[in-house]
Amino acid sequence: MTTKWVKRRRSRRIRTVVFVVALAVFLVSAYQLLSIYLEYKRGSDEYDSLAQQAEEILASAEAEESGSAEAGGDTAGPWTDFYNAMAAQNEDYVGWITIEDTKIDYPIVQFSDNSYYLNHTFEGQENSSGTLFIDCGITEGMEGKNVIVYGHNMKNGSMFAGLKNYREDEFYESHKTFQVYTETGFYTYEIFAVCVVDPDSDAYTIGFADDADFLGYVERMQEQSIMTTGVTVEADDQIITLSTCVNNNQDRLIVQARRLDS
Repeated sequence: MTTKWVKRRRSRRIRTVVFVVALAVFLVSAYQLLSIYLEYKRGSDEYDSLAQQAEEILASAEAEESGSAEAGGDTAGPWTDFYNAMAAQNEDYVGWITIEDTKIDYPIVQFSDNSYYLNHTFEGQENSSGTLFIDCGITEGMEGKNVIVYGHNMKNGSMFAGLKNYREDEFYESHKTFQVYTETGFYTYEIFAVCVVDPDSDAYTIGFADDADFLGYVERMQEQSIMTTGVTVEADDQIITLSTCVNNNQDRLIVQARRLDS
């Protein structure tokens, strides 16, 4: 057995080991990517189905409202049937938000803590997409003075990933408002600030001592805003703060808007 033959044999063994290790790494990576894809797909499929349901419920409710109005009857508004239908599926349901030209067309929930819906869908399935939810500390629900709504910035563009569009002037200029359905009505919200803040920023204030405290808060947010909106917020306004993670989860992007009269 020559030294040269031994070296070739050792070299073949090393190549075999390297190949096996590389193959194992590839298979593990492929499995992880497939798992992520399937999880994303399950979340997207669920919310696509909910959005379709919402569209059908609203269309039916609006048709009934129109017929009742023509007959001279009383109607509470199409959002009532819509709200009841969603709440029947999940008792934590508090509203629905839609922002045109984004994937944001989702239910909003509120739970007793701010953890559960980070990794559970509207139907209660464990999934990294989670659900849009308002801060558990807001006792008035969607009628709070500052309704803070949290949502993930998903890599597939779902949930609150679409909020990133508001960092662009062109998108903001053509999407200055968005719509929210709640138990009390269908509302349009007008954006007054878009900010990048720390996770512990006072942007997440949910209670205010008085009108001056509230207006001071609004002023601070507008001073930090990356967009000059020119929108005036009054002391008696109700506002909403949409929040998602950016910059590798180090910062938060928030889009803030005031509720207009329905």
